[in-house]
Amino acid sequence: MQILISAILARLLTPSDFGLIAMVIVFSSFVAIFSDFGLTSAIVQKKEVSDETLSSTFWISVGLGALLTIALAASAPLIAAFYSEPRLTPLVVFISTTFFIASFGNVQSALLTKSMNFKALAIIGICALGISGPISIFLAFSGYGVWSLAWNAVLSTSITVVFTWIYSRWVPHFSLGLQRVKGLLGFGANLTGFSFVNYFARNMDNLLIGRFLGPAPLGFYNLAYNLLLFPLTNVSDVVGRVMFPALSTIQHDKQKVREAYVTANRYIATVSFPMMIWLLVTAPELIKVVYGPKWTSAIPLVQILALTAILQSIATNVGWIFLSQGRTDILFKLSIFTTIAAAISFAVGLRWGVEGVAIAYTIETYLVAYPIFAVTFRLIDLKIRFFIAKLWSIMLATLILGILAFLLRISLEKLGVTQSVAVVAIVTAASLLSYSILIFLLDRELFTGTVKLLALLKSGHREST
Repeated sequence: MQILISAILARLLTPSDFGLIAMVIVFSSFVAIFSDFGLTSAIVQKKEVSDETLSSTFWISVGLGALLTIALAASAPLIAAFYSEPRLTPLVVFISTTFFIASFGNVQSALLTKSMNFKALAIIGICALGISGPISIFLAFSGYGVWSLAWNAVLSTSITVVFTWIYSRWVPHFSLGLQRVKGLLGFGANLTGFSFVNYFARNMDNLLIGRFLGPAPLGFYNLAYNLLLFPLTNVSDVVGRVMFPALSTIQHDKQKVREAYVTANRYIATVSFPMMIWLLVTAPELIKVVYGPKWTSAIPLVQILALTAILQSIATNVGWIFLSQGRTDILFKLSIFTTIAAAISFAVGLRWGVEGVAIAYTIETYLVAYPIFAVTFRLIDLKIRFFIAKLWSIMLATLILGILAFLLRISLEKLGVTQSVAVVAIVTAASLLSYSILIFLLDRELFTGTVKLLALLKSGHREST
């Protein structure tokens, strides 16, 4: 649904439209850091939380939501002046309302996560996307331009809150006691500190590109980045939403935590590694088929960032360990190091335009990977050599797949197969078959486990239906 909706919007709107929204997101993402001071994540991490504490957290969240909406709306003229884009002022004011709206569902969403009711969370997400997406497409088709994207954000947030209340069945009391949330503040404060520092690592590229290169280059970069985020948000992040509460329940059994962490990352890598290589190889045809010819400037960005996404699909998962072990203090300190490295790389890469930023980002991601894993794995006594050994068969299969897929694409061009749809279809089918065979030959245990997992998911789908 996400790919389909984004593809339709990309054909109806311009790169500048997406660039304008990306400019707003740079600042709204910063404001979002302070939406609840990490209190809702602390609710998930703590084994027991009283109803009084939940109610107090709810009203604190609502109060913060109101303040953040006012603060971002008041900053709209300054943000527009920073980018020299007057069109941003009403957009920022409108999108700022999402913070107040979202604040009414933060605690309910945390309770659904804590109880691991992911079926409800999935339904909520699907409903929000399924309702807001078609409406934004209708608005784009009707000529509303960038406002169709703005309405998509506000509608999606509103629908999510409504359905979260329906499924959580928890209603707050009209009580407020700051003393009651004191036990959550230590965890939440460090998590907020991490989010504050990590914001600059995640958004400095968008900030610099938008400020110095303009909305169109930022639109191309943002589309490529979001395309590469798809496996992260729909594989790593989805698994992470399960792993955080699950690992929190066994946080004192380091052996079980290690086994669960390694196993989850093996399955994530099995999906994300080949997906990124497939995107890298098929990008020239895939972008034209899905988004249209006006987005061809995004092709090299997709290919460069695909290499980043391979590592990020497992590197971002270190957060599971910090959160479940209650060590957000170390996470905060580590984020300072990674943010400085990212900021330097973006500033250096900007000299060579948007592609230079993408290349610098990729290099920085690989350079900081080892210290990140070394610090994190120490918390659960996990050796980096052991972790890499568990992923070695997947890495080898992905490398071979990349070579085979690239050779096949070149061969199709020489044979005169020039239709983008045909090239993508043939390379995709061949990639699926060859990768399955490679995993079967290189790691029989992983292949068997994946088949069993797919069968389990299928049977679970039938039962829920």
